[in-house]
Amino acid sequence: MNSNCNDNCQRIIELTARIKELEEKNGLLKYELLEMQTKYFGNSKRKKLAQNTEEEKPKEKKKLGAPVGHTGWFRKKPEKIDVIEEVRLKKCPHCGNEELGDCQDIEEHVQEDIILPKLKVTKYLKHSYWCNKCKKVVSGKGREELPRSYIGPQAKSVAGFLKYIVKVSDRDIKKIFKELCGLTIVSSSIPGFNNQSRRKCLPVYEGLKSELKKAPYVHADETGCPVDGQNWWDWVFATTNICLHIIHESRGARVVEEILGKKYDGILLSDFFCAYNKLPARAKQRCLVHLLREIKKILECYTQEDSGYTYCQKLKELIQTAIKLSEKYNENKISEEKFMEKREYLNETLGDFQFPDSQKGLIKRLAKRLSRHKNEIFTFLDYKGLPYHNNFAEQLIRLSVLFRKITFGHRSKNGILNHSILMSVLQTGKLNNKESIPLIKNILTCRDNNPSFKMCLSP
Repeated sequence: MNSNCNDNCQRIIELTARIKELEEKNGLLKYELLEMQTKYFGNSKRKKLAQNTEEEKPKEKKKLGAPVGHTGWFRKKPEKIDVIEEVRLKKCPHCGNEELGDCQDIEEHVQEDIILPKLKVTKYLKHSYWCNKCKKVVSGKGREELPRSYIGPQAKSVAGFLKYIVKVSDRDIKKIFKELCGLTIVSSSIPGFNNQSRRKCLPVYEGLKSELKKAPYVHADETGCPVDGQNWWDWVFATTNICLHIIHESRGARVVEEILGKKYDGILLSDFFCAYNKLPARAKQRCLVHLLREIKKILECYTQEDSGYTYCQKLKELIQTAIKLSEKYNENKISEEKFMEKREYLNETLGDFQFPDSQKGLIKRLAKRLSRHKNEIFTFLDYKGLPYHNNFAEQLIRLSVLFRKITFGHRSKNGILNHSILMSVLQTGKLNNKESIPLIKNILTCRDNNPSFKMCLSP
């Protein structure tokens, strides 16, 4: 009897261990499936796996329109009125009666509209002069003249804006110029326009690259960029007023070093990609949104009875507490002394945080990441106003992602350079409230052969 009981107990222990092992494998497979769904379909289309086999309750249909409490947008009345038209009646529009009495009441209706651009043709009569010092014949340059160019700077600026900001194809740009402006060009002219704009913007781009290294902190991110069928990478480095793109065949640390130098005397904000590990910097802040996103995936795959679930939940709450503390401090809702006290407590708690069985299952990568970057998680608590995420760079690089989806990448070296330089100049201008078309036009018509990067920045 006793031997049977012992055998049964041993069997139960073995089965319990086997069930736990299978649950861990099942959770790992769920996590890998979520990773694949995110990679190929994005977060919006990724199906959330149920934590158990119970049927989910049907979700209420989302209410259309803006969220509750969202501030509405109302068109402001224009400050300048170009045309005033008085509308008078000679007869009633309903019955045709011509005997109308004036009510001395005027109703105002302000309407905004656009005037389609017209083709402007300029002939430059360039007088020649003999220079006694240079011993040669010289002539001047017109106010908006582009030497040896049959198309003016305004058209070329519009072409660059439509290509890289609005993301319109070369053939459609040709149609827009023909239908709206009466300018006849061929599609193959558009790359030539952008080549000329890029060459003129190159000194501005180099100036932005040098200025970027002086910033107190820099956001960095990268995304795939096909080049003639090969996978290259579009890197973006950004501050609050500078955005720099560089398309490179490498996704390694040498690109970061090429942009920020062998040592960066500032704070680097990035995700957990290993290319940012080798660069020496004053400090680094890893994106906590990426970390919280990974914790969320793990929690979806774990059962609440598992110890890993409890530890992931604790880590999530610790990060969220730090974020709330930073927001209060930045808004001056907490005293300096109280903030320092809580910051010290959070740093100590994170330093002592350890995962159980950190080499097993789902938490293996998360535990390794946390162990390697513990000193780069709460950096934003040491510098007031420093973001805890890398969303700024991701928003800037999104334009390149949309461009890639529409064009499927680049085919030539000129295309790579045009994208890197013109996208950098245009997005930097946007960060400084500069209109894209006048910005490119001013650079093209600048009499200085080396225009300054300050043309992109706010005065």
